[in-house]
Amino acid sequence: MIAIAQLPSAGRVLAGVAGGVAVAALLAFRLAGHGGFATDPVGVLALAAGATGAAVAATRLAGVGNRRAGTLATWLCAALLANLVLAALAVWMVTAGHPAAAIAVAAWNSAWIPPLALMQLTASAAIRTGARAPWTHPVLAAASGPVTLANALLTTASEPFTGLPTIAPEDWRTALEPVGTFATLLGVLALVLVPVTLWRAALGSEGSARARIGVAAAGASAAPLTVCFCLLLAVARDPGAVEPSLGSVAFLVALAGASMFSTACALIAARGGVEGRQVAIVVRGAGLAGAALVVIGIGTIIAAPGLRLGASSVAFLVAAVTVVVGGGAWAGTGRLARALAPQHAQHPQAPQHPQHPQAPNDKGLAAPAGGATVTGLTPREAEVLAVLAEGASNAGIAAQLVVSERTVDAHLRAIFVKLGLTPGAETNRRVRAARIWLDHAAGNRGPQGLSKAD
Repeated sequence: MIAIAQLPSAGRVLAGVAGGVAVAALLAFRLAGHGGFATDPVGVLALAAGATGAAVAATRLAGVGNRRAGTLATWLCAALLANLVLAALAVWMVTAGHPAAAIAVAAWNSAWIPPLALMQLTASAAIRTGARAPWTHPVLAAASGPVTLANALLTTASEPFTGLPTIAPEDWRTALEPVGTFATLLGVLALVLVPVTLWRAALGSEGSARARIGVAAAGASAAPLTVCFCLLLAVARDPGAVEPSLGSVAFLVALAGASMFSTACALIAARGGVEGRQVAIVVRGAGLAGAALVVIGIGTIIAAPGLRLGASSVAFLVAAVTVVVGGGAWAGTGRLARALAPQHAQHPQAPQHPQHPQAPNDKGLAAPAGGATVTGLTPREAEVLAVLAEGASNAGIAAQLVVSERTVDAHLRAIFVKLGLTPGAETNRRVRAARIWLDHAAGNRGPQGLSKAD
């Protein structure tokens, strides 16, 4: 919580204080004998750690010049703290028999949805330049709002209830169930949209652009993985017969861990110059987390009392599933990490700004890192050329500059014409254009890598 107070905004400091009070209140309720997973110290401290990590990431993202991602990380921190505040409020109201206790529980029961959207937006914003947001961002925000509202209005705790209910289905009821099901499907589809577009842009690019976009895509993938974990908790409950409170605490830990993973990916992507080692850690982390979910789900079904398997059979089958799924995930993520890692020998990398290889000019656009625009190109065309030199595909350029692929294609045609690059069988115009940009940037830098203007 201390990191939140270091942020410049008074509102953030107030949110940190409220979160700290909520943590203290929840732990005090636990010591006073109020059970339930909402007051479990593991879940409470995990959410507090996730909020602190988001606050630190917000500061560092702003420090490398990506204010949009820093702002979204701040909102992620606030959303995690709101979860704690609403939990403390709900516990107090339920304990006191307050008439509005059911409303408080409903609000708390929906507080886990906004962080999922915010962790995706933070990771995605880390690679963007300019003031515009990609079309996937407003779509995700527009879907998350109604889903959160529908969950709060339609899902209520069974009456009467003592303490806060767990995730066990029998502790909750849903009014207008078809509407609730539709809202759930809408939310799941919205959470898949950002990772899919980022992975498409990453896998179509090369060099440092592929690495940066791939890291952001991995960070955005944490949200749908968390939803998958939530669904597996239902399997663990029935037929797995796992204690609901234990599963609920595990979900809070997963939510906090996913937020920290997403903000860490945002930091890596925003700083630029992504290393192969960083790509490997991020990709393997996301892939192995997904593999663990598969193993848990299958293992829970295998161990279900209804199958009546002996302890030895269960242990053998779970071990076999772990080896097959874990080994496949390790091999697959290794190949993906190698594919995403920047290949410097094939794509020489231009001198980079910590967040992007361009610096803003006086028109609010970007010019090559050498400090001058390539002769004959508009500032926007120079910006497109700079991202192209990183190895980005048209989709990758569009993702980072927040324009359509059609606009990117039009800019590239103009760039090729102005640079005198005609289609040829022996050389690729994209490679030749990238080489011109790299040579131009290198020619405008001094012996220590400083521009001649410095």
